[in-house]
Amino acid sequence: MSRFAQSLQDADARLSVPEPARSRILLELAADMEDLHREYLDRGLSEAEADREVAEHFDLSDETLKELVQVHDSPLQRSLENLSGQVRGPWSRLLMVALALFVTGASSSLLFRGELYGDASGLVWILMPIMVMGLAVAGGQARRLVQAGDIWSPSLRQGLPRLLGLSAGMMVVAGGGLWLELYRSALRIRAVPREALIHLVGWLHMASATLVIALSGALVLGFLWFFLEAQVRRQELAAAANLLEEVR
Repeated sequence: MSRFAQSLQDADARLSVPEPARSRILLELAADMEDLHREYLDRGLSEAEADREVAEHFDLSDETLKELVQVHDSPLQRSLENLSGQVRGPWSRLLMVALALFVTGASSSLLFRGELYGDASGLVWILMPIMVMGLAVAGGQARRLVQAGDIWSPSLRQGLPRLLGLSAGMMVVAGGGLWLELYRSALRIRAVPREALIHLVGWLHMASATLVIALSGALVLGFLWFFLEAQVRRQELAAAANLLEEVR
């Protein structure tokens, strides 16, 4: 339990925001309080004096709490957290795991086919590094969660926005690139109208192969984000409950 549990309990009672944003705000406050407490001790204050100074410094007004809510509970963040929070029961989790394994298996069987890359656009040389980067980010995020154990830190969410951004980035790159390829095909058709069908079918074949790569990579990264986000949420809720366990 935090030495500032009573102050955190007061803030908790005044926060008008649902979980998990509520727990995240309380954890951020607790971390800031501990940092300020150590700073006061380094200045030579006694333990009791440092506690009193921190309590006075973090006597938060309603306006300050509203600003904290705006930072930690934006509409986009709330939507993403609602999405990751939909799967709660054991059967829902089992179904999601089965779906993720199916998608990963199907994607892997496609992504390891060499002819797929021969049929795809040159965009594949942009898409694959993005996917590899996303897998590296997911691996780093998983390592942080394992190393943290039951100890919360602000860095636990560090890789999640990047991972989701890379997943979305694969689709943006594929979509934008394929439209550009379609324009180039249209220019060739205008130059040689009698070969229109050849160029159109060629573009469709190339686009389908490219989209298979982009969608497969985006889905894999999306599922990784989903499970990592859910684990971070569980650790945040547990850490916040531990902070307030004796006053709630």
